[in-house]
Amino acid sequence: MNQFFAFRAKKGTYGYLNSMHTFSTIRAVLFCGFSLLLVLFGRVFFTRFAGLFVLLAIISAVPAAMSAVSLIMYARFKTGRKEVYTTVEKLRGTAPVFYDSVITTPDKSYGVNCFVTLNKNLLAYSEYEKVDVKTLEKYLSNMAKKNGYKDWTVKVFTDFSSYTDRLRYLDEKNVKPLNKDYDMMHLIEALSL
Repeated sequence: MNQFFAFRAKKGTYGYLNSMHTFSTIRAVLFCGFSLLLVLFGRVFFTRFAGLFVLLAIISAVPAAMSAVSLIMYARFKTGRKEVYTTVEKLRGTAPVFYDSVITTPDKSYGVNCFVTLNKNLLAYSEYEKVDVKTLEKYLSNMAKKNGYKDWTVKVFTDFSSYTDRLRYLDEKNVKPLNKDYDMMHLIEALSL
C-alpha cells in the first residue's frame, strides 16, 4: 500500500502540486466509484438488502465528496516552471525553502511557487497572474504575528528578476539563516494546502 502512495511528493518540495493533482484525481475516482458500486450492487445483485447498500453508499459519499473538493482545489494550481526551481536552488544557499504552495486566506486562495526565509525575511514568488500581492503580504504578516514571529519582513514578488535580485543580494551579503527561519517554514507548511 505504501508503494501506491509513494508517487506523492513531500509537501514543500518541487512537484508537490502536480503529484497531489494526480493523487487526488485517483482518490476521487476510487471513492466515487466505490459509492456508485455500492448502489449498483444493492439495486442489481442484492435487491433484498438494497436499503442497506444505499445507506452504506450514503456513508461512503462523505469521503468521496471530500476527495472531490480536494481534487477541485489542486486542479486550480500547478507546479511552477522548472527554471524557477533551478535558479532559486542556486541562489538560496543554506536558506530554508518551501516550493509549490497554495495559501488559503478567508477570501481567496493564492498559488505561490516558492518561499525562502532568511534572517527574518520571508520572501515569496508567485507566477500566478491573479495574485493580490498586498492582500497576501498582509495575511502572511498577520499570521506570522499571531504565531509569535514579530519584526519579520514579508515580501511577495510577481516579477522573477526582482525576486532573484533580492536572493542574490542576501547571498552576496553572506546572510546566514537563523533558527527562527526554519520555524517560519513550519508555519508556512501549516498554512499551505
